[in-house]
Amino acid sequence: MILPEIKEIKSHRIRLGLSLREFANKCGLTVSWINQVEIGLEPKSKGIKDPSYLKMKKIFDMLDSEDDVNPITAEELCIPLKKFKKTSKSKSKNTMEFSTIGVSMIKLRDTIVRYGISQIPILENGLCLGMITSKTVMDLSVEPNLTKINVDKKILDHNYATVNAKLTLNSLHRILKYFEYVLVEKEGIIHGILVREDLFKELKK
Repeated sequence: MILPEIKEIKSHRIRLGLSLREFANKCGLTVSWINQVEIGLEPKSKGIKDPSYLKMKKIFDMLDSEDDVNPITAEELCIPLKKFKKTSKSKSKNTMEFSTIGVSMIKLRDTIVRYGISQIPILENGLCLGMITSKTVMDLSVEPNLTKINVDKKILDHNYATVNAKLTLNSLHRILKYFEYVLVEKEGIIHGILVREDLFKELKK
């Protein structure tokens, strides 16, 4: 779970059009505590600069409940796997590229170049084993025997996040501040991929 940053609290409150008292009541916190956290960011202020996890979680939970105002989900925004294209609620016209263990790195390199993507999930029985990134492909491209190199678990990148298909816009916005993309999971298996740029396009509407 990724909590909102302290510096974001005031901007979230203003975005929701809430006074300090209204915001505090929705979070189940005191007006004075919220005020102390907001002014704690100001230089030389004596406000709270390191609020407790439990109180910050109350704010996170409240912000999540406000997502109902814009109930667009990860499933609607993601690029789905081809086999889910007809049944998915996704608005995307594209389908997610993926691969499996044992596939030639030459083939993955060509796919990355052709579609201008930076990563390809390696799937097995609906689960993600890891990612082949464009950096990995570039590093291996200097090898003289690239034609003989296949996808192996040892070269997979595990620096990625997964989110539930039902996760809504505000939560996705917070998570994609930390990740360039997330894999979208539905009923325990990978359903698609959502990249930061697609979320930004939706926010501009």
